[in-house]
Amino acid sequence: MTRKQVRKHDRICLAIVLIIGAVLMVHTAVAAVRGASERKRQEEQRKQEIRERIENADSLADLSAGVARALNGTMTGIETGEQATLDADIENIGAFDTMSMDYGGEEDGFVFYEIPEEYQATGGYFPEEAQIYTYCLCKQYGVRYSLVVAMIERESGYQYDRIGDDGHSMGYMQIWQSAHIDRMEELGATNLLDPYQNIHVGIDYISGLIEKYGTIQDALAAYNYGERGAYTHLWSNGIYVYEYNETIIQRMKEIEEELEQ
Repeated sequence: MTRKQVRKHDRICLAIVLIIGAVLMVHTAVAAVRGASERKRQEEQRKQEIRERIENADSLADLSAGVARALNGTMTGIETGEQATLDADIENIGAFDTMSMDYGGEEDGFVFYEIPEEYQATGGYFPEEAQIYTYCLCKQYGVRYSLVVAMIERESGYQYDRIGDDGHSMGYMQIWQSAHIDRMEELGATNLLDPYQNIHVGIDYISGLIEKYGTIQDALAAYNYGERGAYTHLWSNGIYVYEYNETIIQRMKEIEEELEQ
């Protein structure tokens, strides 16, 4: 074989390798799309079955039995992580049935946020219904959605029924009920363990603080310490940035980046 023929042969081989590589890439991409589509279909089927069992249950005992059948029957073959997610959905879904998905706000630009696995593993739950509601309220109040998500993460670890501060702070954004009686009455909120009511009270509060103090940094300090406490323990001592507000602002930026991807 001449040198010219060798070069021609090498070019043909290279072209074949490139074609095979391109075919494999296309095949991989198609498989990934199909896999994502199938996972989405299974997720919707799973949620629908849970809703049907809740709607058809005449009592809590019936609901528990129906859920058990779902776990042992149609849900066989799911992985351990998916099982944990299903268990959390079953436990939590009732708390989020109080608000329609047709909530009258602007959803344009909404992107679902998958909460970090570390919070899912410890009972964190922030379903799409609650996220859309939060997103719409943030647009209405002019508050950054990523800020509220970061506050939920820091305050409650995405646990809508968390109770802290010796029973005083409640829910997602850990609202101190006795400090917000007038606000709750104005907003028609009666139960801070209702995730929607809690989020509404929290957004209303942080929105007012941002408007009053001019920066997210100072608003978070007032949210954390209370306005008088922030002045006494922080601002009068020249402290404006500390672990609480610094961490939330950093997570706010990170969440924004994730949502933009």
